[in-house]
Amino acid sequence: MAAELDDSIVLVVDDDRVLADTLADILRKHGYRPVALYSGEEAVELAQRFRPDVVLSDIRMSRLDGIEAARRIRALHPNCRVILFTAQTVSAAMRQMIHRLGFELLQRPLRPEDVLTALRGNVGEDGEHQLSGYERPT
Repeated sequence: MAAELDDSIVLVVDDDRVLADTLADILRKHGYRPVALYSGEEAVELAQRFRPDVVLSDIRMSRLDGIEAARRIRALHPNCRVILFTAQTVSAAMRQMIHRLGFELLQRPLRPEDVLTALRGNVGEDGEHQLSGYERPT
């Protein structure tokens, strides 16, 4: 598979190590520079040392959840893009909060092509390229 010539640094954050490592491998094959991390704390700590372009994070993690980790990273790096994912049902209130923060949302199960499309930003407002389970803040 050809690299897509995008060398964005992507923090892939999930306490499920297999999923984080698998997503990082997929992104690496497409030219991204992923860093697999296994907790929200690790992501914030690493973001204090260098600037990631994107945070791709599970919402539900022990200790520091993905939303709070993303808030802290965004405070350090206001232009960092955040794409959260979850296998859980997301309430309307949580959905509004995620969008209000300017974060994007993907619903699990994650398909590699959906993650790559979301990262490329090819998800149109008009639904052209609409992904199942993807939401962009309005």
